[in-house]
Amino acid sequence: MWEAALAAAAAFVATNLDDLLVLMLLFGQAQGAREGRKICLGQLLGIGFLTAVSILGALGLGMVADRHLRLLGLVPVFLGLRALWHREDGEEAPSAVGVLSTAMLTVANGGDNLGVYIPLFAGFSLGRLAVCAGVFAVMTLLWCLLGSRLAALPRVKAAILRYKDMLVPAVLILLGVTILF
Repeated sequence: MWEAALAAAAAFVATNLDDLLVLMLLFGQAQGAREGRKICLGQLLGIGFLTAVSILGALGLGMVADRHLRLLGLVPVFLGLRALWHREDGEEAPSAVGVLSTAMLTVANGGDNLGVYIPLFAGFSLGRLAVCAGVFAVMTLLWCLLGSRLAALPRVKAAILRYKDMLVPAVLILLGVTILF
């Protein structure tokens, strides 16, 4: 079981480094602990969904064509364009901080997760799959803690708040375009 736990931790880190940047941006915009909890819950739901789809894929029950997964790139593109639209109108951009938006960003950015997790899970027993799911849950919480701590660093927080009107839409659109292509 330790081998499965170590493999899961390594796979999580390798596939979620980009999520750490997104989490930092979200936590940098969060207004208090309540929004921070929404981000963590959304991240847990997104990773949970990706894990479930990967397990089903490994069991051969739900392989999704890669071309369909790429369409998930439209989610961050839409969120980025929406933030730009509101910025140009002089309005306060709607926050991307929330349970559903965080979960959608996590899933949209999860093509690499599926590409790694499905082969990793293939041939695992149910016990090993449960260990992997548990490791992913713990790692997700650690990722949220790390993202919030990094975003709270004075220079990072100042940069996010200063440039969020340009930085957040740009990162979301770039992330979406990368997923699409």
